Amino acid sequence: MVKSSIRVIDSKEIELESWTRLLDSTNSIHSQYCEHWYINSICENWKVIVKGDYHSAFVFAITSKAGFNLIYQPFFSRQFSFLGTHDSEFISYVFSYLKNNYKWIRINLPFSFNQLADNNQLMNFQVLNLSESYDVIYGNYSTNAKRILKKSTDLSFKISKDVDGFIDFFKLMVGDAIGFKHSNYQHLSELIKNGFLNDSIQLFTIRQNNEVLGYACFYFHKNVINYLKGALSDKGKKYGAMYYAFNEIIQKYAAKDCIFDFGGSAIDGISSFYKKFGAKDLSYYSHEYNALPKAVKKIIAVKNKLS
Repeated sequence: MVKSSIRVIDSKEIELESWTRLLDSTNSIHSQYCEHWYINSICENWKVIVKGDYHSAFVFAITSKAGFNLIYQPFFSRQFSFLGTHDSEFISYVFSYLKNNYKWIRINLPFSFNQLADNNQLMNFQVLNLSESYDVIYGNYSTNAKRILKKSTDLSFKISKDVDGFIDFFKLMVGDAIGFKHSNYQHLSELIKNGFLNDSIQLFTIRQNNEVLGYACFYFHKNVINYLKGALSDKGKKYGAMYYAFNEIIQKYAAKDCIFDFGGSAIDGISSFYKKFGAKDLSYYSHEYNALPKAVKKIIAVKNKLS
């Protein structure tokens, strides 16, 4: 490999047409979090290692703690990946560069890489292939899911543009309970609003008569429909409002070359919920590398402070 063909560029310097071609050549499950507008919405500082004329690339986000620049996986991105056509030499170059220039790295990748071997943890997310007819897909729903759906016939599922209403609802019902910070809500709001501008994100309300029982937000990237975030009231949970929302999406896009990406969760109850629709596990890996000085490790709890 001619190392001079590899360069590290700031996100503002990316050639957008070349970047789009690069994403088009990459598996949609892996490229979905790498849209230029998407990453700009969820973090302030990111760079790309690029080989040649955008033949290969790798995205990484940067933040600062205690005077050190650190690499982290931003909220609302499950993983980044190697984009385009890459080989073992390029992968090795990327990891060598990152480890030589950053003292702490925490990133999620679709495969396990020994170059970041401090702590590699297997993770799962759930996807559903929508290429079959709705009747076939519905036939694979769990008995419990079918029973709940039969009781949700008086609900409605309509597109909404009320981002602020959703953020307030999500904050009250979900976000504060799981420790979301102000910056997380800001990034989520910006992500949805930017997604509206290029028709990549749709926000729905789930109602019973005129009462809002919940919201569900979906990100559309190539053939992937990604459940981004949602929230239900207690009444919405009682009436199975999210069962209803997911079923509406599945019914609309069944028999198409689409993949429903449920987003995944390390919580068994949530992943089990997704599997009630016939979703299957796919794997990715959380990688960590920590070469911070011992004194710094004692002063800051890095894992709990990055967002």
